[in-house]
Amino acid sequence: MTYHELFATLVGLTAFASYLNDRYLKLPKTIALTIISIFIAVGTSLVSSSLPHYVGPVYQLVKSVDFKTAVLDVMLGYLLFASGLHVNSIELKKEITPVIYLASLGVIISTFLTGYMLYYVAGIFEIRFTLGECLIFGALISPTDAIAVLGTFKSIKNPPVRLKTLITGEGLFNDAGAILMLVILSQVVYENVHLTVGHVAESLLVETGGGILWGVLVGMFTSWFIKRSRSPEVATMISIAASSCGYVIANHLHVSGVITMVVAGLIIGGYSKKAHFSEESTLVLNNFWELIDEILNGFLFVLIGLAMLNIHVDNSAITIGLVCIIIVFVARLLSILVPDFILGQILRRRASFSLSKSTLLAWGGIRGGLSIALALSIDGFPDGLVAITYVVVLSSILIQGGTFKWAISKLARE
Repeated sequence: MTYHELFATLVGLTAFASYLNDRYLKLPKTIALTIISIFIAVGTSLVSSSLPHYVGPVYQLVKSVDFKTAVLDVMLGYLLFASGLHVNSIELKKEITPVIYLASLGVIISTFLTGYMLYYVAGIFEIRFTLGECLIFGALISPTDAIAVLGTFKSIKNPPVRLKTLITGEGLFNDAGAILMLVILSQVVYENVHLTVGHVAESLLVETGGGILWGVLVGMFTSWFIKRSRSPEVATMISIAASSCGYVIANHLHVSGVITMVVAGLIIGGYSKKAHFSEESTLVLNNFWELIDEILNGFLFVLIGLAMLNIHVDNSAITIGLVCIIIVFVARLLSILVPDFILGQILRRRASFSLSKSTLLAWGGIRGGLSIALALSIDGFPDGLVAITYVVVLSSILIQGGTFKWAISKLARE
């Protein structure tokens, strides 16, 4: 199967699903594409057995899509760059303190709370996962997906500005913290690596600090070239080169490609908003990356639906997965309240978030394709936990994404 055939199949399915939603369903795009692609996956799977000569090749083509490679190696860098480019950097700067501690300390708290609760719940159902494997699950399911969150916000008219800034800003940065936690825990569980505080601190400094530094360099150099380019088309090509090469080089330098893309996107977006570029270049850049964001978002949610062809979801995975929705929500709520309380005690100030705002932040922490890709990327990770990850992500998109607008109307007060 050639890459061109796979790409053509993905484009065709995304266009078909988008048309059905635009013409008939009129649901939030993230939810509609996921549901339609699930029906496509189930339909081709059922029909392929009865019509192997006609539908079989289509089924094999759809099944052969490599979710992990498509998301982690190809799409993630562009999506985060586009998201960083369009984030309101002025509003983000106002909320940078809670965003940073939610994306760092919040992820750590959520990882361990989720892991320990899952370990005991799995024991009740007599399913034997090790504590280490449950903690790995906690790490890969803890980050909120900035792409899924932004996709949900696009369906809400006039969302609360601070809420949107906090959730999207945290979603952009907490991927890096979760990936670092995942790498450390995987080394301990599967490679028997003995980690010291010094080793963890060194990894954190290299991954995070290096990602920030490389992201600043990519963003500054790209902005310099765009400012001096005379053609909007050249400026756009420079931005594509920055997002492509910046992410690849970051991985070769063993620094966080996630942070690199977010920082670079924020810097370039900030320059464009301050009129450092020509008006034409700014307009073309924004329109181009908004279109790329829409297309790749569509691909991602279609891929989430199609992923069920390669993940065996049985009754136990569904049962524990639905319980894990509650576990993950509780862990996230506590990961918001605890750091906020600690910081309030240190700074001797009132908590930044009331219980209702914290609940809304927790409910808006939608999980997405990154969690599935991370689960599939770990050698030796139990198939049962991969299936549970898929159930949690799917439930998060459909339940939290589907009710988030209602939750805002009930809990948000600006």
